[in-house]
Amino acid sequence: MAILILGGADDEHAVHVLRRLHGMGQDAELLDSRDFPSRLAIAYNPCRRAGQLGLPGDRHLDLDEVASVYWRSYCGVGTVELPHPGQAALAANDARALFESLLIDLPAPWVNGWRAYTLHQTKPVQLARIAALDVPTPATLVGNDAQAVRDFAARHARCIFKPVQGGAHTRRLDPAHLTDEHLAHLALAPVTIQEEVPGTNVRVFVAGERVLACEIATEHVDFRDDPDPRITPCTVPADVTAWCLQAARALELLWTGIDLRRTPEGRHLFLEANPSPMFLGFEARTGLPLTDALVGLLLEPR
Repeated sequence: MAILILGGADDEHAVHVLRRLHGMGQDAELLDSRDFPSRLAIAYNPCRRAGQLGLPGDRHLDLDEVASVYWRSYCGVGTVELPHPGQAALAANDARALFESLLIDLPAPWVNGWRAYTLHQTKPVQLARIAALDVPTPATLVGNDAQAVRDFAARHARCIFKPVQGGAHTRRLDPAHLTDEHLAHLALAPVTIQEEVPGTNVRVFVAGERVLACEIATEHVDFRDDPDPRITPCTVPADVTAWCLQAARALELLWTGIDLRRTPEGRHLFLEANPSPMFLGFEARTGLPLTDALVGLLLEPR
């Protein structure tokens, strides 16, 4: 039985987990979506949910030999040069359809699976699920209605904004962002705008029923902009631990990094949950056993 890691050799987290598994004597392989269809072969019988992978290096692996899969990163399928644009589009769609069918239906435990990934790609739905659990969340507006954005900003002393799906860092909203000229950009793409919650960033890693937390001290609006944030282990109150576990289950996440904001009064608010969080930097700075927690999930019996 083999453990697959969805990700490439250029991803340090994927390689780190691969090396840890190999060091434990486990059979593990990288599954890089960009290798398909040129270097990776798939033979799939959907009626039997069976088939075979032909991995680079000439290894062939039956799908029922896959013990578990760690979804580190999905970068889409590879592209091929074809003389006609229509042929290229058809080939790309067919390759994507088959590879994503494997992501959806490969009969093995996933950390994490397709539904968790798609919920992260549609963050407004993710936040709606969490708010429905009565988990505290910041006031939020998602859309491209310029007047609604102005009205939201007028109701809150300070606001931040960020992309709807992700891909850029959080920024603080200032009056220049509310001019007609700037808000005209909403005709190109919507935005997520939230009340800015004063306090400290807290990252909670959930691995199954295990909860490991740290706080991130920084003067930046988005701690990822800080080249040297102060990250230290911490504990979160029992009720916060409980709703982090509840949130992970609601989002179908066995493994996640949940970003919280702790106010000066000690109240915690949910910001978002990542289905494939970066963890090496947190582990190095805090000593939290994050690799062990993740690998433990991959080694649990089927």
